[in-house]
Amino acid sequence: MKNRIPYQSLDQLISRHNLERGGKAYVISAETGAQITYSQLDAVTNRIGRFLASRSIKANDRVSVLSDNCLSQVALFQGVQRYGATVTLVNCEVHAKNVEQIVYDLEPKIVLWHRDLAPELQAIAKSQGVENHSFGDLPEAGPENEFFSLIANLPATHCDASVGGPQDFALINYTSGTTSSPKGVCCTHECYFYDSDSVATGFDIGENDRLLEYRALTWASPQQFSMTSTLQVGASFVLAKKFSVSNFFDWIRRYRVTISAGVPTAITMLLERPHAVTKADLPTLRYMTTSSAPIAPETYDAFEKRYGITLVQACGMSEGGFMFANDPKAPRRGPVGKPLRNLIARFVDEEGNDVPIGIDGELLIDGPQVFSAYLVARGQIQPRPARGLLTGDLGHFDENGYVFLTGRKKDLIIRGGVNIAPAEITSILCEHPEVLDAATIGVPDSIYGEAVACFVVPKPGKTLTVESIIEHLKPRLSEFKMPQSVNFMKTIPKTDRGKVSKDLMLKYWKESIQLKEKAKAGN
Repeated sequence: MKNRIPYQSLDQLISRHNLERGGKAYVISAETGAQITYSQLDAVTNRIGRFLASRSIKANDRVSVLSDNCLSQVALFQGVQRYGATVTLVNCEVHAKNVEQIVYDLEPKIVLWHRDLAPELQAIAKSQGVENHSFGDLPEAGPENEFFSLIANLPATHCDASVGGPQDFALINYTSGTTSSPKGVCCTHECYFYDSDSVATGFDIGENDRLLEYRALTWASPQQFSMTSTLQVGASFVLAKKFSVSNFFDWIRRYRVTISAGVPTAITMLLERPHAVTKADLPTLRYMTTSSAPIAPETYDAFEKRYGITLVQACGMSEGGFMFANDPKAPRRGPVGKPLRNLIARFVDEEGNDVPIGIDGELLIDGPQVFSAYLVARGQIQPRPARGLLTGDLGHFDENGYVFLTGRKKDLIIRGGVNIAPAEITSILCEHPEVLDAATIGVPDSIYGEAVACFVVPKPGKTLTVESIIEHLKPRLSEFKMPQSVNFMKTIPKTDRGKVSKDLMLKYWKESIQLKEKAKAGN
């Protein structure tokens, strides 16, 4: 593969940065200013490694961490990997039953959990029949910090008892499971290194950058974008517990942030509650990213016009890492970017043949940054397809090598045997000057199989009618793509990762139908 650099282990990276920039902040808490320097990271991860060695933890043994964003979570994530075992940051924002199933399937050797977790989550952590310990926000000894008090007296010098190699599993992340049961995505140490290298090069991240991260570190995206791309190049990142409209720009100014992570939901919130801030007030900020879900062109333009901040569109998935990104020096609106350097990307037809430029096909990915296997059930590992992964994303290359994603194969609405891409309809809905947000899904139809259902959120103070939406769509859509129902909502239901929840949309649609039927019966 072109420009592929030699693999380096996390142990090599942390050891080198300790020598070269030991006093520099690796991660800073946005809320408190507390930090972990590179020397402190070296020390605490060595202690974590010695603790794991004392428990005879081997390569591919799993350590599960249940926590929301905090500095201790960062230290544990890097410490387990540096030792050579497998770390799993379990998403605690999903239903407790999902957490219980995930931890059960993982079969961890050790469970570590934040002391502020909800009681039902603490109970799950304690009920696995394995060693478990609580911890606090900071990776240091203290009366309410059991785990880090336990390891405080272990030597902070290099742990020579590390295990594992490039092809052993470094981490397991769980997919969002918006339309099916979540699956554990297993990445080797080598795979994760090349994931993060693609981010550092694709987003032009250098040692002098400071990234702002507020997304849940249980997602693959912030792990690669903030936690480990910075570690690869010796940069720093600022970690917030959650996104905050009121604090966002203050964090950028206070910590001299140069790059901020972004998601469409956060961008929309900043537009809904505008601040008297422009790029001139944020001299260090180079750009914000936007990924995890499509962003409407109107939202993109309105944000750049309102704040003067450059948005850089990108795209990734748990199985492939960050796959595409626009050049931060010359970003384009519309395409999700070009393939990053450790990815092989193709768009193929049903027979697996490459489709021509400008013609939609299904995205097929391969290369060193693509995941290694799925954990599909308790202890069951399913290797990824040898010829690459068909992602289910539909799209195409343009003549300049940029990628345009036009929808999801499983999201296609098949009405009377004709394929309809809901993303196209949603994009046109968002062009309406009085529409704040929108979504489109397929719903059951007894005659044609599926019907097109649109869901619309009006802008504050605006009143929309079904007739006005239909009039907006008619000149822009073919007749067979026109919706059979238009539903108005206060907000589009989304997952914790900012993606539209099809299950909740369908539930809302069914409830609306029932209410209409009751109203008719009452008349």
